[in-house]
Amino acid sequence: MPIVNNTSGLASMPGFDGLPGARIAYDGEGRVIRANRAALEILGFESEQAIVGSRAADAGWFRTDAAGWPHAENLHPAEAAIRSRQPEREVVVRFSRPDGAEAWIQVEAVPTVSDNQVIGVLATLTDVTRILTDLRLPRPGYGDHALAEVTNQLATARLDPEAILTTVTGSLSRLRPGTWVASLMHKDPRTSRVVAADDADPLIARYVEDMHLAPSSPTFTLTTRVIETGEPVLMPSVPFEEFIAMLSDDVREYLDKNKPPLSSPIRYLGVVIVPMRARGATVGTLGLFERRSSSPLTEHDVRWLQAIADRTGLAAENAQLYVDAISRLERLTALRSVGLAITASPDLRLILRVILDQVTAGLGVDAADVLLLDEKDGTLGSVASTGFQSTSIPDYRLPVDESLPGRAVIGRRIETVTALGAFTQFRRRSLFAREGFKAYGAVPLIARGKLTGVLEVFHRNQLQPDQEWLEFLEALGSEAAIAIDNAGMHERLEKTGPPGAAGPRAPAPDLTKLEKEILALVVEGDSNRDIAEKIHLSPNTVKFHVRQLLQKLDVDNRTELAHKATREGWL
Repeated sequence: MPIVNNTSGLASMPGFDGLPGARIAYDGEGRVIRANRAALEILGFESEQAIVGSRAADAGWFRTDAAGWPHAENLHPAEAAIRSRQPEREVVVRFSRPDGAEAWIQVEAVPTVSDNQVIGVLATLTDVTRILTDLRLPRPGYGDHALAEVTNQLATARLDPEAILTTVTGSLSRLRPGTWVASLMHKDPRTSRVVAADDADPLIARYVEDMHLAPSSPTFTLTTRVIETGEPVLMPSVPFEEFIAMLSDDVREYLDKNKPPLSSPIRYLGVVIVPMRARGATVGTLGLFERRSSSPLTEHDVRWLQAIADRTGLAAENAQLYVDAISRLERLTALRSVGLAITASPDLRLILRVILDQVTAGLGVDAADVLLLDEKDGTLGSVASTGFQSTSIPDYRLPVDESLPGRAVIGRRIETVTALGAFTQFRRRSLFAREGFKAYGAVPLIARGKLTGVLEVFHRNQLQPDQEWLEFLEALGSEAAIAIDNAGMHERLEKTGPPGAAGPRAPAPDLTKLEKEILALVVEGDSNRDIAEKIHLSPNTVKFHVRQLLQKLDVDNRTELAHKATREGWL
């Protein structure tokens, strides 16, 4: 039966502060209406005003089992009593005091029911922190439960490395409070993919991910140490200032410039980082960072976390192999599509459009364009583009100098830019700012040793290109250069005809029958006397007609006359 008492009446009593035990009164919607001095002392608040009006759901209480380990259900005892209209007995919760200290309390939450509606809840608190921290009861099944839960989640995760890391860190964050960070090395081991999760404080998780996505991302010393040695790092309970001092200079500099969004100060931190392994190789790390006041992490935590990390590493490595295979197949298909477009159509703009579509899809970038080199003034001008948000892009004429993209043309090599500060050096910086680009790449277009232009790619997030990415960009640049060169040859052929072909012939002159006979004999090489004998005329008459032919055909001598008649096909 529902419990019926006069909780609201107790809360309004002038002597509420003097009630025995630590007590908090909630209204029917789970808001705090009173808290006596004993409860304020346990929770770490200086005055009742600091807590009155707050919602139970926002208190940051995390249910645990009797040993203080995280519990799958995480409903505030007062909310649970309101929903069930039944008392919540012997509920153990973990919370952080305003000064950052971690504590545990046992809660008894009794609802007040009137007309079948809960109008209030009276919660009695008992501080059990000393009991749990003096002897943190072992929970042998905790690691097994976490391993089983993560394994089940991996079985249903999408076959993608980032999806797998997100699934694992998210599951672990719900099972055990703290900031979970997974890193997976790219094919270039100098860079890695980092995924973080913190179910209780998502802003911290986002901060960790953003730190690693920064253009000049700092090197996290502990992660590097685990990867290089293959051994886990365990810091059971370390003062936060001491932990910061262990970090590299660039990490501390980043933390100074970009303050972490901490809801309350951290006094002590527990850290455990283990290597993620696959087929005998270290492919990344998996780590837990949790606030602590005592009850430090142990080797037991290292063992069960290592088992999860190895399964995660193998799953992520398999997913990466699958993604790589699909990517290579798609890129081969893209190159084939470009080749077909080049052979099927002489329309350069159509071909470049096909190439740019394959660039954005195959390289995973937001925008791309092709700039052609104008041989008249030596500048680069845009002839095709895709992915730009601006409906009207100015017709930039870019010089070939030491700035981009001219540097790529001069150096005849791929240029990439990922530092935001470098974009201020671009002549098109206003366009880049409007588009929100954060990464840039350029490859020179070279055909038969001749520079014809440059292919540019743009992205609105950070890029970490590997060697295959760069090679595919170079291959598409070569295809674009071939298309431009073919289009140029086609245009020249239409104007001049194929090599060796005769130009347009001059119209045949208006010659008499006798003049044609004499012209034919001149072409055969006969002299005036020979011609006179063959056509039965005097040599002087033949000489007169030859002189007439020279004037009509605008030539100076008999040799030029014969050559021109033959070339123009007048005979």
